[in-house]
Amino acid sequence: MKQDDYFNSQDFRELLQQYEAARRGGRRIYMDGDDLADIAEYYLNNRRDREADTVLAEGLRMHPDNPELLYLRTEQIFDRGHAEEACQEARRILMMHPDHTPTKELYLEILLDLQYCTEAVHVAEELLDRDAYNAEVWHMLADAQTALYHYDAALESVEYGLSVNPGDDDLLHAKGVALIQLERYKEADEVLAEYLRRHPEDDHALYNRSIALTCLERYEDASALLDHATMVSKGQSSEQTQIYLQQAYIEAKMGHRNEALLALDLAKETKQLCPPSDGRHGSVMEDADYENIKAQILELLH
Repeated sequence: MKQDDYFNSQDFRELLQQYEAARRGGRRIYMDGDDLADIAEYYLNNRRDREADTVLAEGLRMHPDNPELLYLRTEQIFDRGHAEEACQEARRILMMHPDHTPTKELYLEILLDLQYCTEAVHVAEELLDRDAYNAEVWHMLADAQTALYHYDAALESVEYGLSVNPGDDDLLHAKGVALIQLERYKEADEVLAEYLRRHPEDDHALYNRSIALTCLERYEDASALLDHATMVSKGQSSEQTQIYLQQAYIEAKMGHRNEALLALDLAKETKQLCPPSDGRHGSVMEDADYENIKAQILELLH
C-alpha cells in the first residue's frame, strides 16, 4: 500500500483536511474511491480504527467495486479474527479484480492462517509468476510447502527468497527449520547459530536450534538453549510445552531422572496454556500426544 512519505506529503494533508472539514461541517462527502482508501489507510496506520471504519463504509456506498476499499475492509475483517469471512471476501474481490496484487497477497496470508495449504501454494506461485522478487511471498510459499511435508521444495523456496533479500532474517530462520526437517542437522545448527547472533533472545529459534543440537547428541548445549528460551520468554513462549518436553527428553538421554520428571510435570502444567498454532509457531498439545511423549521419555529412564 502507500508509503509513509505519501502520508506526510502536502497533497495528502490537503486531501485529509478537505475530508475532515466536510465531516465536521456535516456536509455530504463525495470523493474519489482511491482517495478515500488512502484516508482509511492513514487512519488504520495511526490506530484510529473507528474513523477508518466510517471512511470505508462511506467509500463503499459510493464506490462498491473499488478494489482498494474492498481490500482494506477485508484486511480489517481478517485482523479482527474472522478468517473464514475474510477468505470469502478476498475470493469475491479477486473474481472482480483478478490482478489486484494486495488482495491476492492478503488472500495467501488468510489461506495459510486457515491451513488451506494446497491452494496457498497455487496462489503463491501465481504471485511469483508476476513478481519473482517478493521475498515475503517466497517465505509464505515455503510455509505452505512445509505444512504439506514438501520439505525439499520448502528449502528451495527459502533459498530463492534469500537470494532476493539476503538480509531477511525471518527467511534465515526458516532455512534453519527446513534443514532440520530434512535431517541436515549440522547445517541447521550453523544457520540457526548465525540467526541467533543477530537475535539472541528469539525463543523460537533457541528451541529450534536445541532440536538440531539434540539430534547431534550435544545434549548439554541443547539444554542450555532451552533454559535460555524459558528465561527470555519468562515461561510464556508459544513453544513452552514443547520446550519442556524437549528438556525432559534431553535430561532422560543424559540419565537425569529427577530433572526429566520435573520437566515433564512443567510440560503438563503448561500444555493447556500453549496458544493455537499460527502456522509458524507452537500448537496446543492434546492429552493423547502428551501421554505418548511422556511414555517415550519414561522408557528412556529404564
